[in-house]
Amino acid sequence: MEKKSSSNLSMILVIALGVIVVVLGIAAFYFYNQYQNIKKNPNQVAQAETEALVAQVGKLIDLPKDETPTVATVLDKEKLKDQPFFSNAQNGDKILIYTKAKKAIVYRPSANKLINVGPIAIDQKSQVQVAVVNAGGDVDGATKKLNDKFSGSIAIVGTSDAKNKNNVKQITVVDVNGQNADAAKQIAEQLGGTVGAMPAGETAPAGATVVVFVK
Repeated sequence: MEKKSSSNLSMILVIALGVIVVVLGIAAFYFYNQYQNIKKNPNQVAQAETEALVAQVGKLIDLPKDETPTVATVLDKEKLKDQPFFSNAQNGDKILIYTKAKKAIVYRPSANKLINVGPIAIDQKSQVQVAVVNAGGDVDGATKKLNDKFSGSIAIVGTSDAKNKNNVKQITVVDVNGQNADAAKQIAEQLGGTVGAMPAGETAPAGATVVVFVK
């Protein structure tokens, strides 16, 4: 009788282990596919992150329903200290800019609270706000070309380093909010680059409507 019970227990253990192996295999396959999809579609990831951020901020304040905000992350608060609206911003804060609604929001994910909310003056005929990001290229040369060629129509709002330069394969110009297609195209042509999507892992510097990744 004991031998039969022991045999039954062994069989149960074998079946249980088999089930666990199958489940782990399915999970590994699922997460591998998800990883491959992320590599192929970084824009979808960025879109999902924006949607999640908007959903979270929307729990704290009513947001415009007819537009998707431009989202930026504060990477260096010292560069914003002279701007009153961002005086209380900290590194890691998210900035949501609603162009049509002319509204800006500073949100702190770590504390899940709003730091500042206010109107922004946006003149559609004003200069295009351009951020230049170093991805291993001649940033000074690119900046000079832009200032010489587009003086009066664009404003360089700052320069920074790419988070992962290997993700940028060539000079890439990103129209952050989709409202500066002509300017992005002209900038790309001037620098010998291409208009494209935000490279994986990168975010638009605060205040920039066009981002130039210099490779």
